[in-house]
Amino acid sequence: MLIYNSIECINRWSTRKLVLFRLFMVFFICLLSYFTYAVEPASGSNASIYVINNGWHTGLVLPATALKQFPELKQRFGDVPYLEMGWGDKGFYQERNVTAGIAIRAMLGISGSIIHLVAVPYDPKQYFKNSQIKEICLSSVQLQRLSQNLAQSFDQSSGSVSALGKGLYGDSEFYAALGAYHLFNTCNSWTAQQLASLDLPIWPYFKLTASSVMNAIAALPEQCQ
Repeated sequence: MLIYNSIECINRWSTRKLVLFRLFMVFFICLLSYFTYAVEPASGSNASIYVINNGWHTGLVLPATALKQFPELKQRFGDVPYLEMGWGDKGFYQERNVTAGIAIRAMLGISGSIIHLVAVPYDPKQYFKNSQIKEICLSSVQLQRLSQNLAQSFDQSSGSVSALGKGLYGDSEFYAALGAYHLFNTCNSWTAQQLASLDLPIWPYFKLTASSVMNAIAALPEQCQ
């Protein structure tokens, strides 16, 4: 009986420690998600991009010319001035009625990834007037770097970008993508990583939620001169 009680106490203590550890990790991740580091924005800015908060996830709205290396996109979307680009889990992103099973598969990175492109035919701030949107001014060098980085998110194994079907809203399309989506590399992580690659003052790690991304870029300068 004494041995049994001792084992029971150990099990209870181990469970308590596990709960405390999980709580600590949640707190730690939430704390880190709001960190930024000080880097001066690039001078000579001459192009605007936008970060759009769609609720659960964020996307980038950029001049359509930033993806001019893909003539397939020009053919698909025509002379539209802007494109909204988002990256996410292939199963979760396409599903309109998300189930627990789909969410778990997304967290485990089982489904693969996908890109969502939306034609934005006029001023993004008006087009997305019912959503949170943040304008960011880039230099021509930064815009070129963003163009190159975004191109690497497309799966071009077939020799070109591959359309996978109609998107979620507006004039939109899904495309095959590269990259592993999982619990710690979400659509919002992707957005933060793209911005950080431009030497903007955002710490890209643990940006797991849309709000953490929007909070991190809140103080960035807006509107090109």
